[in-house]
Formats: sequence, structure tokens, C-alpha cells
Amino acid sequence: MKKHRFRNLFFCFTALLVLSACQKYNGKLEQWGSTVDTVDTAKLKRNNIPYEIKDGKVYIPEDAFSDATLCCT
Repeated sequence: MKKHRFRNLFFCFTALLVLSACQKYNGKLEQWGSTVDTVDTAKLKRNNIPYEIKDGKVYIPEDAFSDATLCCT
């Protein structure tokens, strides 16, 4: 019984580590475009590129710049 509990706990821990390591974008947020009016956030959303809007400006992870350039320009 304890062997199965340890195995299940180990499996869950390993799955958690693998899933957290597989996040596509995790870089520091950088400004994308000059204002929120000049950025098509629908295209970012459609291409699964995370973004945040702060003070009327759009920020995306720095490791998403190449994907954002391909989808949004």
C-alpha cells in the first residue's frame, strides 16, 4: 500500500515539474507597439500570445517577440 502511495506521489510531482517546464512563454514583459490602439490584441489572443495592458500600452513576454512579429505584422 505504501509503495503505491509513494509511486502516485512521485508521478504527480514529476508531472507537475514537466508541465511547469513546458510553458511556452516565460520571459520578462516588454512593450509591444506604442499604444493599445495600435496593437491588434485579437491577433495576439488568437495566436495564444499572452499580453498585459498597463497604462494604455501592451506588454508581451520578450521570448514571444518573434511569434508576435510573425502573426501581427
